[in-house]
Amino acid sequence: MADLAGTGLPIIDWGEIFHVGVRVPDLQKAQRELTKITGVHWTTPARLPMNVWDPRAGASQDCEITISFSVEGPTHIELIQGSPGSYWDAASGGAGLHHFGAWVQDVSRTSEELIAQGWAIELAGSSPENGYGGFTYARSPAGILFEPERDSRELFERWYAGGTLF
Repeated sequence: MADLAGTGLPIIDWGEIFHVGVRVPDLQKAQRELTKITGVHWTTPARLPMNVWDPRAGASQDCEITISFSVEGPTHIELIQGSPGSYWDAASGGAGLHHFGAWVQDVSRTSEELIAQGWAIELAGSSPENGYGGFTYARSPAGILFEPERDSRELFERWYAGGTLF
């Protein structure tokens, strides 16, 4: 992606938007409900231990999420069930539409460009000093939550086809 900062051109290519994230209290129940009304199929849920950087705390924290993606796309539905008390815990943060995510080549640069435009980082795969890791959650001044994510489409394509995520 070319350096577009300050040019008035978009930071994100709309074609790279690959998912909308939905925070749920019960992943399997949400899968059943959405399959019933939309007919989508799901990847095998993946349980992921996470060590994330929380800028409000100024520190990293351990948690766990379980995720599943709709097989159908091109824009996929991501269901996220967070461990109790985690950023993704629907009991503390509310269930429902959470964010939209896009593949990016450079999470750090994209995040810094968003910050320069008034967005705030809510959570990241790592601290800014460590390049933010593989993703950030950036909140716009209008309240929109966006996840720039390191381009891992080959892993996801394998998962959509019935394989494992990792």
